[in-house]
Amino acid sequence: MMQAPGMKGITFHIEQANVFWKLVGGRSVILSAPTSFGKSLLVDALISQSKPQTVVTVVPTLALLDEYRRKLLRKFTDYQIITTAGEARAHSSAIYVGTQERLLQRKDIEAVDLFVIDEFYKLDLDRHDERSLALNAILAKYGRTAKQIYFLGPSIDGVPNADRFRPDIEFIKTRFSPVAADIIDRTDGQPTPDRLINDLRGVGDESSLVYVRSPRSAYLLTYDLMSARLHQGSAFCDALGEWLKENFHPEWALGEAVKLGIGIHHGRIPRAVAQLLISLFNRREIKTVICTSSMIEGINTAAQNVFIYDRHISTNKLDRFTFDNIKGRAGRMFQHKVGKIFLYNQPPEPLPFDVRVPLFENQDRLLPELLVQIDDDALTPTARARKRSISESSVLPAEVLSQWAEYGIDELNRLADELRVILEDDKSQLIWKGYPNFNNVNAVFDVVWNRLKFSKHDVRSARQAAYYAGVLRRETTIRKFMDRLVRGRGSLAQIDIDRCFNFLRGAEHTFPQLFRAVNDIIVSIAGRDLVDYRLYAQQLQNYFIPNEGRFLDEFGIPVPLLAKLSIPTVSDSRDLIEQLRRRSSSARFRLTDFEHELLDRGLSFE
Repeated sequence: MMQAPGMKGITFHIEQANVFWKLVGGRSVILSAPTSFGKSLLVDALISQSKPQTVVTVVPTLALLDEYRRKLLRKFTDYQIITTAGEARAHSSAIYVGTQERLLQRKDIEAVDLFVIDEFYKLDLDRHDERSLALNAILAKYGRTAKQIYFLGPSIDGVPNADRFRPDIEFIKTRFSPVAADIIDRTDGQPTPDRLINDLRGVGDESSLVYVRSPRSAYLLTYDLMSARLHQGSAFCDALGEWLKENFHPEWALGEAVKLGIGIHHGRIPRAVAQLLISLFNRREIKTVICTSSMIEGINTAAQNVFIYDRHISTNKLDRFTFDNIKGRAGRMFQHKVGKIFLYNQPPEPLPFDVRVPLFENQDRLLPELLVQIDDDALTPTARARKRSISESSVLPAEVLSQWAEYGIDELNRLADELRVILEDDKSQLIWKGYPNFNNVNAVFDVVWNRLKFSKHDVRSARQAAYYAGVLRRETTIRKFMDRLVRGRGSLAQIDIDRCFNFLRGAEHTFPQLFRAVNDIIVSIAGRDLVDYRLYAQQLQNYFIPNEGRFLDEFGIPVPLLAKLSIPTVSDSRDLIEQLRRRSSSARFRLTDFEHELLDRGLSFE
C-alpha cells in the first residue's frame, strides 16, 4: 500500500502502485482492470506528481464529463479545467475534458503532455458504436504526438499490435479487485417482479442497482417497485418529486418514484436530472436505481448490491464483456468491501475479448470514413494515396468529407447528387436562411431521413421530427412542450413522455448536426450563398432557450431552471460557477427555496 500523491486519505493497493510508477516513469499504458480497481484515480495521481502542462482526456459520455469536471475543479485549483467547446485557454496549465466529438471541434490544442481515453474499448469498430469513428479520429490526432498516453477500460483480454502504433505502449491486464463479490444465484426460475421485490426487501435500505434492458423495461419495473413501497426518500426527494412533475409532466413516473427512494437512469433522462439522481444515490437519499447500460458504461458509481434482472441490451443478448462490466458495479474500494450480485439469468459464455483498434492495424485497410479524417502526415504513403483518390473521386470538397464522414462517404456523395437536382427548382423548400417555417424544416429532415444513417431517437418520420421541433420552438417551457405531446395517464402517458425525452436528446446533437451537414453540402455544390441553416441548428440545440446557458444542463442545472437564470458571460468554467453562486440569491432569479437548493447542488464540486 502507498499514499496516493495529492489525494489526502487515499492509498493505492499494490496493483495500482505498480501501474502508477510505470506512468510516472513516462511509460504509456493501456490498462484493463475491473470497475472497482480505481483506474481513474491514477490520472489524478499522475497529474499531481508529474504536473503535465497540457492534458487531454476523452470521456464516452457527457455524464462522465461532468463527474470529471467536478473532481478536477475540486482537486486542481492551479489548472484551468476546460470542458466546453467555446471556452478559450487562458492559463499555462490546462486540462481539456470532453467527448470525442467536442474535442475534435477544437483547433487550438497543441503539444499535449498526457492523452487519456476512458473506456478505450469503444475504439473497436466491431462493437458497432456509431461514435467509434470520431473516437478513432481523436486518437489519430493526439495518439502519436502526445508525450504520454493512458487508456483505461474493463475486462479486456488483449490489444493486438499496440506497439506498432507507439513503441512505448505497455498493455497491462489485471483481474485484481480490492472488493469481494458474493454471487446469489436466482437462475432456478424466471425473473419476475415478485422475486426481485422479495430480494430487495432482503437487503433493506442498502444501495442497490437493478439492471434492465431498455427504458421501457425500466418504467414498467418502476411501477411494480413503487407498489411494493420498499423505501422512503428524503425530504429533498419529496420536494424533488413534486418539482419534476410540475416542471416536466405530472404523469412522469420518476416524480413519484423518487419520493419512494427509487431512481430511474437511462440515456433519455434529462442529463442534469440523471446526475442529480446519481448524487442522491451516492448520498443514500435514494436507495434503489433501476438502470440500463447508460449508467453501467457512463457513470463511475457503485452499490452494495447489483441485480442483473435482464439478459439483454435492447434486443441483443449480453456478452461477457458487458456482463462483467455490470457485475463490477457491486462494491467499491473505500466504501463497500463486499458486493452482492443477484443473477436472474444464466451468465454468458466467458469468451475472450480483444480490442482491435483500426490505427493499430494495417493503415492500407482503414475504412474510407476514418481515412479522410486523419492528417496526411500521420499516414503511410499508400494510405495517403488512397485518401487522395477518395477525395478526387468525390463531388464534395475534402474538408466536407472529413467533417461529415460519420454519415458515410458514398452516402454523402449520393446525397450531394440528389441535392444538386432538387436545387434546380429555385422554389425548393430547402432554400432558406435564418428562420425557417415548418415546410423548410420538414424538407431538410425529409432529404436525409432515409439517405443517411443516424439515430432517429424514436421519431417515426421526417414529418414527425419537424412537428416536434416546431412544438419545441413555439412553446416556452419543457412542461408546455410535454403537455402538447403527451396523452393518457399512467403507463400510456409514459410512452409519450419517453418519446419526448428521446427527441430532446436528439435535439442536443444528432438533429442539429444534420442541418449543419446539409448546409455544408449545399454551400459546396451550389457555389454560392444559397442557404444558411446554422442559426436554426444552434437554436434547436439550445431548445430555443433565448440565452446561451443551455450547456449548464451538463453542469447539473436542469433546463427548467435556466429560464429563471441570468447567465454571465465568462471564459472560465470555475469563474462561471462562482459568479452563479454569488448571484443565485438575487430576487431577479425568482427561485423557490427548493430551487435554490437544487441550484446549489448543481453548482457543487461534490
